[in-house]
Amino acid sequence: MIEKLKYDPGFIPVYESLASFEEKGHVPFFLTISRGEKISYTYPAKITEDPKESYPYVRLLMVVLLWMVGGEKFTFSGDRAMYDYLLKAIKQDEELSLSLKEMERMFGKEFELSYGAKPPFTKEERIVLGGGFKGNRIGIDLGGSDRKVTATIDGKTVFSEEVLWLPKEQTDWHYLYDGILDSYRKGKEHLPSVDAVGISTAGVVINNRFAQAALAVMIPDEDKYTKIRDLFLILKENEFPNTPMIVANDGDISALGASMVFHKDYVLGLAMGTSEATGYCVNNAFNGWINELGKVPFNADPKAYAHYAMKIPGAGSEYLSQKGIIRLARAAGYSYEGTLAMQLKEIQKEAEKDNPVILECYREMGVYLASAILLYSKFLEIHSVLLLGRVLTGKGGDVLTSSANEVLKAEGSKTEIFTADENFKRLGQSYIAASLPKID
Repeated sequence: MIEKLKYDPGFIPVYESLASFEEKGHVPFFLTISRGEKISYTYPAKITEDPKESYPYVRLLMVVLLWMVGGEKFTFSGDRAMYDYLLKAIKQDEELSLSLKEMERMFGKEFELSYGAKPPFTKEERIVLGGGFKGNRIGIDLGGSDRKVTATIDGKTVFSEEVLWLPKEQTDWHYLYDGILDSYRKGKEHLPSVDAVGISTAGVVINNRFAQAALAVMIPDEDKYTKIRDLFLILKENEFPNTPMIVANDGDISALGASMVFHKDYVLGLAMGTSEATGYCVNNAFNGWINELGKVPFNADPKAYAHYAMKIPGAGSEYLSQKGIIRLARAAGYSYEGTLAMQLKEIQKEAEKDNPVILECYREMGVYLASAILLYSKFLEIHSVLLLGRVLTGKGGDVLTSSANEVLKAEGSKTEIFTADENFKRLGQSYIAASLPKID
């Protein structure tokens, strides 16, 4: 049982809510999400005879699978009465409809709901990234509060820079374009030539195109689904048309870094920045899931904060991020002004002074993290978790990591949470991004 938190007493781990319902359920029911011919995942559930009672549980599973796996279709197998009830309930569920419509926008296909006598087979797409560090490379990492660039020659860093920016507050798509170009040109100045460009970014990326641009929340739709969707392709065509470029989600880059640098397997990369960015890596490859775990609800408190765009209550982005520690500090009586990054710096100053209240906030954030990992582990085999991001800087990050490991151990989990040195926490993603493209 996860402890009751002092500064967030209403926190209810979704992990425990699911486990409680599954103990009560005894009617087999299978929920499968699929995308094309390559990706399919089936979750075996147990529900009660009452579809109305089971709906919140099945609905929660649907939201989790939508944002973990990402798909175009749900197939329901098992109890037919539950399926018939779902068809009617989903049509009236405005919150769930937001996620379904976003899937349609991301994958360009109307979402399907169907019944199958038997659940489809689980399929995963093995995606191998990482061309190595040979040659002259530029890696760029795009976050919600800063962008970073690293230039390398045969794996040796010759230049790195971190620049504050606020892409989520902009309405002109040129702000993002110009910012990325600025980082590229600064990296280029320190190389004799550029053999490859790798970019790590928040959001869902498929074939170097934004399927969902988390950094462009204020950009008008007419630009978001044209200029922003093809932002990296436009940049490449204009600035380095003959140079290999690979763009990947920043969470995937975290996981790839854990695999390449720390030699971990079945690893979840989790970066705590302005939001929560996650990725998953097995045998140096990704499974094709979108892993937008920042949109997955892990807090079942009816009053939980909702995701800023998708309106999902209890979503990880609101807790496993700069917003999470700022809100805990505010609940403890500490309030600061300015951007999220500015407020975080003030909180970190207090942590360095061994302020017991602030350190307790970090400890409670560790409880958040552990409960989220326990939830994710119901769907993914996770042996270790690499933590990155601005939130992990300093003593507070150490307390957070230690707290999360203690909770996992107490809950019987063997998952290990670890982090890197301060330089890798801040600049590691841009360094790993540089390795993405293969050079002939």
